[in-house]
Amino acid sequence: MLAIFNTKPLLPEQSADWIYQCFAWALANFDRQEFNERTRLIEPTNAFFPGRVDSVHAKAVNIFSHCQRYAGLSHWPFVLLPPEQFSQQSPALLGLTTIERDSSGSEGSPVSLLSTDTVLALSYQPQQTLKPEDLSSSFAHLLAQHMVAQSQQLPPGGRDYFIEATEVVAIFLGFGVMMVNSAYSFKGGCGSCYNASANRQASLSENEVVFALAVFCQLKSIPYGQATRYLKAHLRASYKRAVKQIKSDIKANNYLTLA
Repeated sequence: MLAIFNTKPLLPEQSADWIYQCFAWALANFDRQEFNERTRLIEPTNAFFPGRVDSVHAKAVNIFSHCQRYAGLSHWPFVLLPPEQFSQQSPALLGLTTIERDSSGSEGSPVSLLSTDTVLALSYQPQQTLKPEDLSSSFAHLLAQHMVAQSQQLPPGGRDYFIEATEVVAIFLGFGVMMVNSAYSFKGGCGSCYNASANRQASLSENEVVFALAVFCQLKSIPYGQATRYLKAHLRASYKRAVKQIKSDIKANNYLTLA
């Protein structure tokens, strides 16, 4: 009879295990010390994304520069191009032996700029500048994809899970709140004001992204109030279920050293 008071896990066991594995893999390959000491939970506020802009492209550049800094990749040779100047092609390898993240955006010492003639060109969907959370999440996901591609390390599940795993890496980099808020966009009643081009194209489900955010916050000892302050209201209950599932899951500690 007491079973009616038990909280149902947010994710099935197999999905939760895969997210644990992704975090363990990211910690092993993408500068665990930087994660432990300086990675922050990025908030969708003017304090985290300051700057005045006078054009769509300037807005995109401003948001991207902040995302690049928070990801610890300010020393990488990225260039953000307007869509009309961008040509999609496979990025060249930078020949990195390790992925060292840049601490110049925090209290640490900056990493030297990479010495290379290679340019990593990126672009954006102009309509997303109307929804800064979606745009910053899209940039975070692109940066995570480049990190993984340059590392030449296959994520848990292999090449077929590259897109999904790099969403988890974006959350590992601190962008979880914005990734969660942009994981699903309600289309509304008539659809006349719905703009698909303005939305981030998520590959993980909303619950999976919430769960990954909860893993990040448990690893970083981030309290519930801080983690959920800027979450959409209907997602807070899901976040609480995720935390409860993680804390009660023995497998979590098999993959991770949770705080």
